[in-house]
Amino acid sequence: MSISPNSERCERNPVLIKEILKDPMTTNWEETAHSPVELKEVSENSTEYEEVNELFQETSRGMSITKLERVENPYLLGHYLMKKEKMQNEGSYPSEKSLFHGTFEEYVSDICKYNFDWRKCGNSKGHKFGQGVSFAPEVSYARHYTRVGEDVMILTKVLVGKDTVGDSSTVVPPAPYDTTTNCKDTVFVKYDDDDFYPQYVIHFKWF
Repeated sequence: MSISPNSERCERNPVLIKEILKDPMTTNWEETAHSPVELKEVSENSTEYEEVNELFQETSRGMSITKLERVENPYLLGHYLMKKEKMQNEGSYPSEKSLFHGTFEEYVSDICKYNFDWRKCGNSKGHKFGQGVSFAPEVSYARHYTRVGEDVMILTKVLVGKDTVGDSSTVVPPAPYDTTTNCKDTVFVKYDDDDFYPQYVIHFKWF
């Protein structure tokens, strides 16, 4: 799942940052010069923490958050917002879902810097519902893609236009679909760059 560093994708762009800071997703970002990527720990006493924790607890089944970090990456968010606008202009009107992605601790840094790489996902569990990046609406499902003892996952904003059921042979979904799922919609698989943004890194433990 990790990808090779690409410093050009992380160059600071003050104009882009200024535009991104107008978006509701960056309400808690500081309106100052911003590094290419920053992880900001979210206070347990904040409304932001409460909202994420409430979503997590809905499907966690015996898990609790120990640390929540907000991913602040203006470059990735800028491309995500442009992709969202592009899909809207093309008439697909995507839904914006908050989905969980289980991962390994060693991949977190690269994901926050460069985003998920659909070309390299599925190495640990395979591509049961499509050869892309898998996300789940349920914490308990995403947890199966984490490594025992690390207990980390990423809450991600994901654009879903049209979806269809996929399988292990699905390299890309057939037109006009952009997403594959399983028959219960407990997994969403994405294939295109910038269809997702890693919004929070969640560290958790078992009760």
